[in-house]
Amino acid sequence: MMRVVVLGEFRADRLLPPLLHAGAEVVLLGRAAGIAPFLSSALGADVVCGELPAVLSEQDVLRLLAHWRADVAVPGMGCPGQEQLLPLYARAASRRRTAGPRMAVHAEGFAELASDKAALHRIAEERGWPVPRGRVCGAAPAVRAAARELGLPVMVKEARSEFHAGRHYVRDGGALDSVCAEVSFPVLVQEALAGEEYGVEFLSVGSVTVAWPVASLGRLDGECAPGRRVRVAPAPLPARLRTELAATVRDMAGAFRPHGPWQMDFAVTDDGRLVVIELNGRLGGVSNMSWAATGADPHAAHARSVLAAPADGLSDGLSGSLPAGPPPPARVALELPVLAGTPLPPAPEGTALMFFPGSPVNPGPLVGGYCRPVLTVPEDRQGAALAWLRELPPGTLLNSPRDAAGQLARGARGLRAAGALTPLHTLMREGS
Repeated sequence: MMRVVVLGEFRADRLLPPLLHAGAEVVLLGRAAGIAPFLSSALGADVVCGELPAVLSEQDVLRLLAHWRADVAVPGMGCPGQEQLLPLYARAASRRRTAGPRMAVHAEGFAELASDKAALHRIAEERGWPVPRGRVCGAAPAVRAAARELGLPVMVKEARSEFHAGRHYVRDGGALDSVCAEVSFPVLVQEALAGEEYGVEFLSVGSVTVAWPVASLGRLDGECAPGRRVRVAPAPLPARLRTELAATVRDMAGAFRPHGPWQMDFAVTDDGRLVVIELNGRLGGVSNMSWAATGADPHAAHARSVLAAPADGLSDGLSGSLPAGPPPPARVALELPVLAGTPLPPAPEGTALMFFPGSPVNPGPLVGGYCRPVLTVPEDRQGAALAWLRELPPGTLLNSPRDAAGQLARGARGLRAAGALTPLHTLMREGS
């Protein structure tokens, strides 16, 4: 029996079922209290749970996997304090002996891009990936000089930070001084973009990368919190930008060898440019919409790809069997941020509400104080969904019903375009 050790508890209720269904023995190492009873209740199966230490070295990781007699190790990235472990896991994989456990982790070069915003900016400029104008700064005087060169407002981003942290939208000189006093250097100073933000999720194994539908994350703003906006998938992109996005992803995947799930946030500026904002070496909140729109959960697809890899495969040369990618979207997935505990009326007939409440393995809603149910809307039920949105009691949504209606219309356009345009995941496969 294969023993899979999952390093980190993020979305374990989504990652573990395919592993258990296939007969694997699963050990989950995490940091949150109450993981074992939650998983036992959620999955209806006992899962062996242990502690993931707060401080780790490459050798510590290998000793931990040896202690738990792992055949395969897979990181479940995303909980607070764990995202910056990607480079560590990559280095541990490179140090393991041939007979050691197989580690389904990103190559070190990609792990660095996904964990260090300064490194991503530098490599992007070298390879010609479209990124905002910016400067990497090691001290406050350099930050002030960069702001003068780029012009306020600017974004100041700590090079290494957890998601939803270390980002500052700076409108004036006084705020810039305050930010310089609190950030950890180095930082990346970038132009503040005006436009629409998007996200797309990928799964890479060997030379194959597949993609879920592009999601609209709403209008860029100074809050730097796309999870608090109404978001929707699929979102249409002009053919020119789809081609540019596909070419950028091909180059990233070919040169830096991601292995497993990853995500790109990008923008389409008001003057029509495609600009890469950030890479993440994990799945995030967008995966809820990816699942709802296509019926194929990226977390489950990731688990199946881990099981399909050969038992003696190496993390940097794995070419195991990967599912053909998600099917084209069959419905609009509209994410509606609401304050935690806010009741929603029943969904209209022919639509459905999917809820993703906070838990020990998905603590975001517990920490943020809001949750993000997803309304799934087939093409022929968009009128009913629009009427439902307009009838919501005032204050139900964090955003206005008008924002939600606009995103629903965008999703409807994306759904219609999905049958006429080559899906992005097909472009990735053809370019691999």
